[in-house]
Amino acid sequence: MKTKLTLTILGVFQVLQSILYALFAQSSIDMMFNVGEEARQLAVLFQFAITPAFLIIGLIFLFSRNLGVEDAKKLLLALIIGYLPLFGAFYYMASSPLTQVGIPDFAIDFVMFGLAVFTYLKPKE
Repeated sequence: MKTKLTLTILGVFQVLQSILYALFAQSSIDMMFNVGEEARQLAVLFQFAITPAFLIIGLIFLFSRNLGVEDAKKLLLALIIGYLPLFGAFYYMASSPLTQVGIPDFAIDFVMFGLAVFTYLKPKE
């Protein structure tokens, strides 16, 4: 797959995720967690704190779309490596009695990971 297309898809997804995290922080926490009010407020604050990270990642991918294949593969490898411990966190979250989420709730992340792996293994200019 073309690295430019993959970096565009990943970048747009990350930027959209940052916007949605900010816009729907309260409602998403209410849906995801089964906790008291103080913990809910802390989780909302965490949503706002993590939002810029998704924005930064998305902008890096979008601004790097014109890189050569070898450099684009390095970005994809960074994403792949970063997703591995994240999948562990997803499993931990899904199995916790404090959450109301399951592995299917992270489906888009599995798709993004698969896209990154596929493009990393079969890159095209």
